[in-house]
Amino acid sequence: MYFAITIKRYRAVKEVGQIKMSVGVNQLMLVCQAEYFRQLLKPVT
Repeated sequence: MYFAITIKRYRAVKEVGQIKMSVGVNQLMLVCQAEYFRQLLKPVT
């Protein structure tokens, strides 16, 4: 019984961790894209 609860909790934590990771990666990508476009637009102005 206790073992099953531990596995469920572990899976939940793992899923939350994956969600947090994907959110963090998406934010990083957005920041990188913003910086990239800023660098692209610099010579134009």
